[in-house]
Amino acid sequence: MQLGDAGIRPEHLWSIDYASLVVGDTISVFTAPSRWGGEQWLEAAGAISAVAATEPFDGSIRRSVQAHRTAGEDRFMVQWQEFGNYYAFGALAAFDAWGEIGGDITAKNAAMDGIASSIIAGGLITPALKIAVGRERPSTTTSTYRFKPFGSNASFPSGHATEAFAVATSIAENYRVWWVQVLAYGTAGLVGYARIEQNAHFASDVVAGSLVGWSVARGVVHRNDGPSDPRKLTWTPYANGNGFGIVFFKAF
Repeated sequence: MQLGDAGIRPEHLWSIDYASLVVGDTISVFTAPSRWGGEQWLEAAGAISAVAATEPFDGSIRRSVQAHRTAGEDRFMVQWQEFGNYYAFGALAAFDAWGEIGGDITAKNAAMDGIASSIIAGGLITPALKIAVGRERPSTTTSTYRFKPFGSNASFPSGHATEAFAVATSIAENYRVWWVQVLAYGTAGLVGYARIEQNAHFASDVVAGSLVGWSVARGVVHRNDGPSDPRKLTWTPYANGNGFGIVFFKAF
């Protein structure tokens, strides 16, 4: 996608059209396996393998990180982990505000994709997996393999990592500039480490959450990059010295 191309995204985030876009994105993500080819199935297998390969090291990683935990690092990580929670939505709000004020379509695209990905990955998929898997958090058990499905345990996968990577991928896929991608993924990666440092998740929880956020956001961005419908009704606010209002556009 070239900078400035809105794809199938609506003019504004706060519109009925955006709600429709999110519904379409959600359906597309959940039905994606029916459209996968060999490459996509290999990627899925690779993701599952990455989680499985990390799990045997959950105990040793946890012990190592906790043994080197310091008060200063702890204070920093408590704040940084919020980039997988409140700060993530703050960042998306900033992108949308900049897009509206500065006329930056790419910034608005990143905000729209990030919120849609957050809803799907962080609001639907990861919570469902948490309930179904029921893994105990490292803060409440000495075992790395204690599972009680459909209970109150919610360690696998990491919700913070899911959210952080959903937002990071939405930004990185819209801004194909190396330093933006390094900053976005670096921020998300440190969120994952913070959750291990806080003894809230095992390493495999973080890997799984990261992959959920990354894969959902990538699918959302690629779908939303599609060609727009010229017949679609759109609107935009306007203001001049005599008043303000809304202008509607529709091509036939």
